[in-house]
This record gives sequence, C-alpha cells and structure tokens, in this order.
Amino acid sequence: MNHAATNPDPAPAPDPLAVALSKLDPSPHGFNRDSLMFAAGQTSKLNALMFWRVTAAVAIVVAGVFATLYFTRPTKIVYHERQVVVEQSK
Repeated sequence: MNHAATNPDPAPAPDPLAVALSKLDPSPHGFNRDSLMFAAGQTSKLNALMFWRVTAAVAIVVAGVFATLYFTRPTKIVYHERQVVVEQSK
C-alpha cells in the first residue's frame, strides 16, 4: 500500500518560452491610469451635459413657437343668424 506515496510519472520539463518570459521585468508604461480614467469621465460628463442642454434648447424653441402661434392667432368673429318668429296680435 505504499504505491500512493510514490509518483510514477516525473514532472515534465518546463517550457523554455515560459522560463524566458518569467525572467523578464515588465516595462514601465507611459501614462497614468488615474488621469486617464479622470479624463474619460470628464469627457463623458461633457457629452451628457451637451445632450441635456440641446434638449432644453429645443424644448424652449418649441414652447416659444406654440406660444407665438397661440397669442397671435386672429380672433374669430362668429355670427349666429337666428330667426325669430313674431306673431302679430289682432
């Protein structure tokens, strides 16, 4: 029952590419991640803010047009013709 403790297959030899890559140091990057994320958020905020400004401007123009049309419409004079029957007294 000593077979479980021994490993009949030896470990395979490490891949030479993996060994060479493990010895490399990471190169420093040329940007700051925090400043990049801040700039992306700032640009996103400006786009959203521009959308709402344009939406508000369009709503003001539409309201102005409807108000102008409502208050400058010509007044209608409607004549109702009624026939009145008057009986002559004798």
